[in-house]
Amino acid sequence: MHSTHFMRPTPLFGLLWQGLRHPTGFIASACLVFAALPVIANAEEFPTISPSQLPGSLQELYAREQPNLGKYGHCAAGFDSRTDGLKMALSCSIYVRSSAQGARLAVKLCNERADFLKIKARCSLIVD
Repeated sequence: MHSTHFMRPTPLFGLLWQGLRHPTGFIASACLVFAALPVIANAEEFPTISPSQLPGSLQELYAREQPNLGKYGHCAAGFDSRTDGLKMALSCSIYVRSSAQGARLAVKLCNERADFLKIKARCSLIVD
């Protein structure tokens, strides 16, 4: 029995290569890539919160840090209590190369701080 290389599972780049080698498979592999793009693009979406929804003390900290953020900086906050300062976390990223990098870093640092303080709520990106 003769089997072709299309019968075994291949990674995404393998399918692309097969599509380039076989003109009939090119359309199928192109459709696969275009179908995967929204999933890849939305993979790093973070929950967001507006500054007005933050507890008062976090609003003050954010207002103090906001002028330092620059073009690509972001802040993230997480809190379990609106009054207990030990149940609040705020982290900001500045001096980053892109907005996406700033968002990732702010949420990552905030979640690390929240884990350290045993805050159950996950951090949200602060968006004006």
